[in-house]
Amino acid sequence: MKTINFLLILLLTCRICNGQNLIPNGDFEQYSGCPSYYGQIDSALFWINPNAGTPDYFHECSTFFNTGVPHNGMGDQGAHSGVAYGGISLFGVQSREYIETPLTSPLIANTQYHFEMYANIGNRAQYTTDALQVYFSDTLIANVNSTSVLPFTPQVSNTPGVFLNDVNWTLISGDYTAHGGESYLVIGNFKNDASTAVQNNGGPFNTAFAYIEDVSLTTIITGINGQTGIVGVNLFPNPFNDKLNVSINTNGLAEIILYDIASRKMLQQKFTNSVSLNTEQLANGIYIYELQNKNETIEKGKVFKQ
Repeated sequence: MKTINFLLILLLTCRICNGQNLIPNGDFEQYSGCPSYYGQIDSALFWINPNAGTPDYFHECSTFFNTGVPHNGMGDQGAHSGVAYGGISLFGVQSREYIETPLTSPLIANTQYHFEMYANIGNRAQYTTDALQVYFSDTLIANVNSTSVLPFTPQVSNTPGVFLNDVNWTLISGDYTAHGGESYLVIGNFKNDASTAVQNNGGPFNTAFAYIEDVSLTTIITGINGQTGIVGVNLFPNPFNDKLNVSINTNGLAEIILYDIASRKMLQQKFTNSVSLNTEQLANGIYIYELQNKNETIEKGKVFKQ
């Protein structure tokens, strides 16, 4: 219960969440404290450990050599962006590590989403693998008292045969149509050892250990010309004051609706491409926005007035 409450508080007070990426702190840059030992993924804001494994957090600020960036206990790798990343074991005697994060807003039924992340194998790992997947969950997965393979079917997977390497960051991506209400995302290997393809990586540690970076989830919409693409939505600044600017990369008519936390409609504006909302009359606090295209909701999220 403490974990759930902590995540809800973090989401409600997030001042950097925007209208593009539904993954909070997808680049692992925000932290509550520099990692001082192994197994401290919860030092990265919004990221938690769902089972009894010990997923790691690596950051340039660490004074403990084994959790630094670019040099740490599992290898020598600069961040894909910034100065931080997460790390999980993908293979080794049926033992698995996973990392989990809440989404900034639940997924909308029958809406398509595009997922991306970057992964790199630690050069001190004995093995590399192509087994890296993503599972979207309706509920929080927590306090699983084992390191066994989690019994869930992932919706996005790395391309079979594309093995992670210890030089370049590998892009893992895929599209997902939501059934509605998915509120959490879990990253890891959901295959057992027999089903996990591995190759020799030459390192001394009996594992396939992956660094995880730049995780993103964005909405896919169909534009006026019938072509499908990733929506480019931007609400700024966030937090806002007297003005809230909204832009979208479609030429058709769109609509932005702003609700207070009691679900009362406070503002509603139709626009094409972009609009600047006059928010001077709004009280300070958290607001829920809903963006519609052709009377269909394509994105929901939170903004903050200060």
